[in-house]
Amino acid sequence: RRSARARARARGFKPSVPECRGVNRDEWTLAATMSGVHGLDHPAKRLFPLLVPVWAVTFGFPPCQLGVTLGAHTLGSAVGQAPIGHLSDRGDRRRLLATGIALIGVGTAAVGVAPLVQGGSVAGFSPAFLALSTATLAAGLGSAFVHPTGYPLISANVPESTRGKVLGMWGSAARFGDGLAPAIVGALLLVVAWPAIVIGVGGGIVLAAVALLVVLRGFDTTPTARHDRADREAVTRDRRTFVYPFAAVTLYFAVQIAATNAVTVFLPQFLTASYDLTGTVAGVSLTAESSASFYYAGLLLFAGVFQLATGELVDRHDPRRVLLVFLAVGAASLGALAAFSLSHVGLVGVLVVLGASLWGLNPARDSLVDAIAPKGGEGKTFGYLWTGTLLVSAAAPPLIGYVGDRAGLRVGFGLLAVIVIISALPVLALLSTRVYRPGPERKPAD
Repeated sequence: RRSARARARARGFKPSVPECRGVNRDEWTLAATMSGVHGLDHPAKRLFPLLVPVWAVTFGFPPCQLGVTLGAHTLGSAVGQAPIGHLSDRGDRRRLLATGIALIGVGTAAVGVAPLVQGGSVAGFSPAFLALSTATLAAGLGSAFVHPTGYPLISANVPESTRGKVLGMWGSAARFGDGLAPAIVGALLLVVAWPAIVIGVGGGIVLAAVALLVVLRGFDTTPTARHDRADREAVTRDRRTFVYPFAAVTLYFAVQIAATNAVTVFLPQFLTASYDLTGTVAGVSLTAESSASFYYAGLLLFAGVFQLATGELVDRHDPRRVLLVFLAVGAASLGALAAFSLSHVGLVGVLVVLGASLWGLNPARDSLVDAIAPKGGEGKTFGYLWTGTLLVSAAAPPLIGYVGDRAGLRVGFGLLAVIVIISALPVLALLSTRVYRPGPERKPAD
């Protein structure tokens, strides 16, 4: 019988061999830089929702207008990724990425200036509301640069044998940013006014964009390989090389991210409604809401650590099979939350497994997309993938909220378990040569 490594290689995935597993100094520099970029992008995304209660008091906006200010950020990030993907495959990705990071910083800092905007209403909206929404939209557009340029930069500069490790670092940094942002902002709000916080964060991000231009100067940042006639004919002749697998991975991506987004929105509420999380630690009384926040932050931080291990798995095994295992464990974890009233120790254990499965799978997911993307078209592939995914997945939180209102959040989390299982079906289809036939092996730049 063939080994798992031989079977993976026959399907077009080349796991690393022991002598190729190391990452050299330049690759570590790139890995640390790109992880830092991703680690900056995600706290900036999480910063605005944390300030919504403060904005409600500061501006007196109704919930609908507060929702618009946050929705503007998501809209900018969603619609911007596809066109940025085209630019990424045609121009200098170093300059594009630095431009996006700088735009995140400028938009974030502009949020802090919004209270100073005065004047008469415009079309019935206050100038402060328009300024705040424009600033969050700009920050969202800046965020749209990160995926379509970041993934191709990693593909172009990191060998396939160690790319999983780097993708693990890239994803891990995002989870650390997600988990640390609430704690850091909460502490700063005790001693600093919120406009000063966002202006300071925005200014720091702009400086990071300048540093990025310098650090990436010695790497391959300009795409040199385009779709030649043979590549185009191969895609046209056999849709299994790109068209079918891209459709399958897009369907998987949208469904799985939709479930993950719903967990992100409703997990704290589910914990406070289903468990008694009040208590006292070192003489400090904890409310149910604060305890739920700590549980959630711990889940994300553990997921960040676990993604490093997932990167090692991806370098050794077929990412499709890794994804299927993770999705099965994630569905089981959600099912356990929905079906059982767990002890506090059991709850912590299930949440740890949930974080490791739903978020820890990202390096396998990204490696699969990288393998499917045609050479020279990585930016467009990731750009369209993220644009479509973000737009489709936006429907999940309202759906689970409706189910929660009608039947309770336990039923909603049971539905999420089913959705995760459904997301595994397109990945399962990719194991068939009728759906996916890998093209010639793509080698990154030396």
